[in-house]
Amino acid sequence: MMSIKPDLIIVGAGMAGLCAAKTAIEAGARVLVLEKAYRSGGTTRLSDGVFNACDPQRQYPLDIHDSPERHFQDVMEQGRGKSHPNLLQAYTYGAQETFSWLEHLGFKFDDRVTQEAGTLYPRCHKPLEGGGASYIEFLLSVLSSSLCTVAYGCEVIGLKTNSNSCPTVIAQKKGDLIELTPRKGVLLCAGGFAANRRMVTSQFSLLTGSEYIGSRDCDGVVLSAAVHIGAECLHMSFFDLCSDSNEIEELLSNPADFILLNDQGKRFCREDLDVQSLYEAILLQNNHSADLVCLGPVKRESNSRQSNYPLEALNKYAKACRLKIDDEFGKNPYFLRYPFEVVKQFKVSPKMKCSLGGLLINEKAQVLNREREVMPGLYAAGEIVGGILGEKSASGEGLASAAVFARIGAREVLRI
Repeated sequence: MMSIKPDLIIVGAGMAGLCAAKTAIEAGARVLVLEKAYRSGGTTRLSDGVFNACDPQRQYPLDIHDSPERHFQDVMEQGRGKSHPNLLQAYTYGAQETFSWLEHLGFKFDDRVTQEAGTLYPRCHKPLEGGGASYIEFLLSVLSSSLCTVAYGCEVIGLKTNSNSCPTVIAQKKGDLIELTPRKGVLLCAGGFAANRRMVTSQFSLLTGSEYIGSRDCDGVVLSAAVHIGAECLHMSFFDLCSDSNEIEELLSNPADFILLNDQGKRFCREDLDVQSLYEAILLQNNHSADLVCLGPVKRESNSRQSNYPLEALNKYAKACRLKIDDEFGKNPYFLRYPFEVVKQFKVSPKMKCSLGGLLINEKAQVLNREREVMPGLYAAGEIVGGILGEKSASGEGLASAAVFARIGAREVLRI
């Protein structure tokens, strides 16, 4: 721990926490980062490392015409209109600056710009080498050891308010309780709550029994500590869902190439819904799963390959494709391709990637209480925050928004 009282205490050493720490020490602040685990990274370390931002230098030569406003509209559409406009604007208009900041520090991005599965426009940037872990290793390498201390194995279990000043952080390390109060502010970057089964099922019962593939340290303890001292939450029933493989994700993005069947061998939704809506429809089925039947053009006269699949559902769907009318569910005629044959089949069981709800903040990353008032000295960024991405998240938005609000929060604490 620091022998000198820190200016800023950051809870969590993932993408948000380390971006905030670097931003703060650039201004000469003394920073203490408290990390529950014995290594940094959290959810970021497990991610693919995609970072979404407008970047004219890479996009314009490829005839990709992008802007922060277009990014704003895309995320608002992706999140089904549930994003708070002021937060989303702060994110999309700050993403390019944060992306450039990382490059200026020396982080290497691939020169290619991609459009990842589930995203609406080609503005996805990937690390030149590695996935999400590459951000963590890089940011740790550029932190000044004289100004920043990262305390591992230090679990924050509570917060205490102090009248008109910074909150006190209550942590435990090797069984010992520690109380720490910074000079200027506390920035919560401790991840979400998707690893907390009780919290998840209390917010969205359909996820009971669903597998979680993120960091086990996203247990909601810090989120609950903030709520305990009066912080407001929102969007707690919103989760980012995924499947077992990238192949399934890509198939679900191509409605003409599959149908979904329940355990009775019947279709239960129109397959041209967005991927997140398809996952939600699957969760409503028995065992929270469905069969994804892949369809392809007929390559030979034989129909033997279909004999192992529910013929009633296939014949009914074939008729809809011939007539270009899906009376049952209203699938867009454009995706009703005929003739077809069954290529293969997958079992799809949606999994939780992360929580999308959390603490309510303003555009300055200040945590708000239940009266929508600023809580003095308390800030938040990353997965612990709700309201930015709305009801669902595309690849690359979570990582970028965490970095943007982490920098906003650090600058606001230090008034820079």
